[in-house]
Amino acid sequence: MSDRATGFQRVLAYAGLIALLAMVLVPYSYIVVTAFKTPGEIFEVTWIPEELSVDAWREVFAINEFHRYLWNSLLAGVGCAVLSLLISVPGAYVFARKNFRGREVLFYLIVGTLIFPFILLIVPITITWIQVGLYNSIVGLLIAFQIFAVPFSVWILRGYFARMPRHLEECAMVYGCTQFQAFYKVMLPLAKPVIVSVAFLSFLLGWNDFLFSNMLTTGDGPRTASVAIYVATAGGERIEWEVMMVMTLITGIPPVILYMIAQKHLSRTFST
Repeated sequence: MSDRATGFQRVLAYAGLIALLAMVLVPYSYIVVTAFKTPGEIFEVTWIPEELSVDAWREVFAINEFHRYLWNSLLAGVGCAVLSLLISVPGAYVFARKNFRGREVLFYLIVGTLIFPFILLIVPITITWIQVGLYNSIVGLLIAFQIFAVPFSVWILRGYFARMPRHLEECAMVYGCTQFQAFYKVMLPLAKPVIVSVAFLSFLLGWNDFLFSNMLTTGDGPRTASVAIYVATAGGERIEWEVMMVMTLITGIPPVILYMIAQKHLSRTFST
């Protein structure tokens, strides 16, 4: 291949990357700029506001009490991650290491629930939660998240455990470990990348959820930030765009920080 052709391919690659980067950064940049605009400048196409304003930020926390919804989102995200790991890690290990009748059928029945859209399940789940007393509670919300988080986590973790050599556990048991100790002291540390990745994805499910949080909670319950953004901008005669942008910006910061922390583990998990 000639140097001219190679140079042309490099130019095309860089052009594609620049276009992709612009598609991602331009909307987020507009959100950041709009969050500091005055109401009179909202619809002006300017990237540098004539007057920087923090009135929208004060309104978000002082009037809309957005911090309460952020706390609910944090509880939902962390709770979803912890609960899904407590269920899916030992469950995936059993599916990967133990032979029992109906193992494959049960595994595919659990993972097969992922094909059902959330919207098809929300009505029966809401009715059931009202009947059993889980409606408008953080516990009910966390249990609802597991309908998707656990099958997805089991699916990812089972494949990782299945690829790990069996002699690791056998060596640990030869040196006096029980099977549980071999699992806890040997398998879990080796599975750290995939466990961190699954925890991060489960956190995102709880943090970003709108459907379950909107249907299974009320205004005085554990509604999350995504629902608060919707409620603050729906049904009114005038949408306060600057307020909505502030809420959106704040809600997007924690996942970005967590992704930067977990990036190494995510790369190792999904590149193998």
